[in-house]
Order: sequence, then structure tokens, then C-alpha cells
Amino acid sequence: MRHQKTLSKLNKTKSHRKALLMNLANALFYHESIKTTNVKAMALKRVADRLITLAKKKDLHSLRLAFAFLRDKAVVRKLFADIGDRYVSINGGYTRVLKIGRRKGDAAPMALIELTQKKEKEEKK
Repeated sequence: MRHQKTLSKLNKTKSHRKALLMNLANALFYHESIKTTNVKAMALKRVADRLITLAKKKDLHSLRLAFAFLRDKAVVRKLFADIGDRYVSINGGYTRVLKIGRRKGDAAPMALIELTQKKEKEEKK
């Protein structure tokens, strides 16, 4: 039985949905905050939290699993070197979804998804 096996399919095929989530995750880890539709943000939250959990482990198997999904060396390097270190002492709640209203063109509900632990600004000398 399929009880409680809900997954937001986003009206896309499996390969298209996987590519979409890969691109959104790459953008989220690169920019640390992105604006997208509410449904896509909720689907991305599950993926991003799992990838940050992999980055916290810091072993070769986790690195390869993250690279197999993201397929971008620079983003994986940033994820494991910078982002994973911020969340070592935290068990979950790595991302935050803030609803920001509706898009002007088609009135789609929009959301801002961001990492909860911001990078500390380096002071200028």
C-alpha cells in the first residue's frame, strides 16, 4: 500500500523533476538564498537538508553521493568545506522557507528559501 508516500511531482516527469531539483539545489548552495515558487521551495527543502546531512559526515562516500546528485565540483566543494561546517552541532532545520506573496504575472505563490546559518561577514582591514 502507498499510505503516506506523498511526493510533490510538480507536474513533471521523473528525469525533469530530478534535473529541476539539481539546478535549484546548486543555486541554493551557491547563492545561499533563492526565490522560487512555494511548491518548488518545499520540494527543494527535502533535497537540500539531505545534502547538508551528507556534507556533515565528510567521508568519501558522502562526497560521491553529493556529487552524483549535484554534478558541480565547485558547489560540492563549497558544500563540504564551508556549509557543512556551519551545521555540525545542529540536528536538522538547515533551511528556511519564507512565503513572500504572489508573482505578478500569473499569481503563483512565491517563496524565499535560504540557509538558516548565514556566512559571517569578514571584517575589512
